Amino acid sequence: MIALGAYQVQDRKTHVIIIYAESAPHSNPTMHLLEDRKYYGIGQLLIAFGIKYSIDNGCLGVVVFEAKTDELASHYERDFHAIRIPSLGEGLKRYMLADEPAWKMLSNYLKEVSE
Repeated sequence: MIALGAYQVQDRKTHVIIIYAESAPHSNPTMHLLEDRKYYGIGQLLIAFGIKYSIDNGCLGVVVFEAKTDELASHYERDFHAIRIPSLGEGLKRYMLADEPAWKMLSNYLKEVSE
């Protein structure tokens, strides 16, 4: 399996929670450095789909997700410009992606259509 994602609308006016997003360890940039990765950007694609899902469900493109490791937390902050928000419990660091950073990520996957 390359990737698995699960998305949930919670408090319809606020955000979509990405309750599970996982990509293959050999393509995860935070697991180890590989010059020759077979798959690249799977995790980002899972989050971009969450942004689209959020828009489609009236949540303005706002997504919330958690970092399983400190390396992933740094990656989300540095590369996605995600904002740290309070966690519901102990352990995982919680992040939100909204507004311009969310639109920039989603726009990487949009294609212009001419009439």
